[in-house]
Amino acid sequence: MSDEFADIEAVMKRLPQPTLDDVLRAQREAENTPPPVTTMPQPGFHPGGIVRYHCPFGCGWSHDENPSLEPTGPLLLPANFTSGNISDAITSMAEVRGKAYARRVEQAIADHFESAHPER
Repeated sequence: MSDEFADIEAVMKRLPQPTLDDVLRAQREAENTPPPVTTMPQPGFHPGGIVRYHCPFGCGWSHDENPSLEPTGPLLLPANFTSGNISDAITSMAEVRGKAYARRVEQAIADHFESAHPER
């Protein structure tokens, strides 16, 4: 161990080390955690960047999205921005775009269910 990392090594040695049981328990918990609630089925990916969502009841209906056509809008940064500000701005923009995408797809599926599968 070099002197350069001696402080870090000392801190690491004081941290509690997970046991195999801890790791296996965490894996089981992760496997048993339900995914987020959504009506979005698993999509298919097609040439040109098209993402296609098929009706989960197999009726032949589908909804297409092209995420590459999403408007990005301006990247808002403070006057004396840092790389962290850039990262935060890009992350924020991606979150807004992702939520809008999910709302659009879920609404298309909800509209389809209402018209084609009202009993569901």
